[in-house]
Amino acid sequence: MVDYETLVLERDIACSPDRLFHLMTDRESRQKWIAPDDSSVVIIDRFECRPGGCEEARCGPKEMPEFNTVGVFHVVTPDFLSFTETLVIGGDTMSVSLCGHELSASEKGTRLRVTLQITSLAGRELFSDFRGGWSAALDNLIALAEVPYLS
Repeated sequence: MVDYETLVLERDIACSPDRLFHLMTDRESRQKWIAPDDSSVVIIDRFECRPGGCEEARCGPKEMPEFNTVGVFHVVTPDFLSFTETLVIGGDTMSVSLCGHELSASEKGTRLRVTLQITSLAGRELFSDFRGGWSAALDNLIALAEVPYLS
């Protein structure tokens, strides 16, 4: 059975849109914030953040990152990042998602709106995993973005 859900997450972040865009599109920065918690890891094996570029990653528990994701970037601009992502576990496709990230200047610094259009091949329970994982990752991104830095 195939299930569908659209998930929208919004955050106001105290940093410039340029800084946030860099953190979202830089391989090393992305690896710092994308794992949802300290017991998880995301290892980005391939990263070409450009239209038509690919991201291949392994993720899951630190001791055994058994999940694989393959993403293809479609739009990479300072105000919009769009990619599709396939989640594979043990050779089986679990989900395919269209991910859109909108960045705009706000009073606080940057307004980030993430829209995930998820197709689950593994049941509806996968949607709560997406919500929890992405919410935690965005909280990590905020913590990283709001650390003072030298430009």
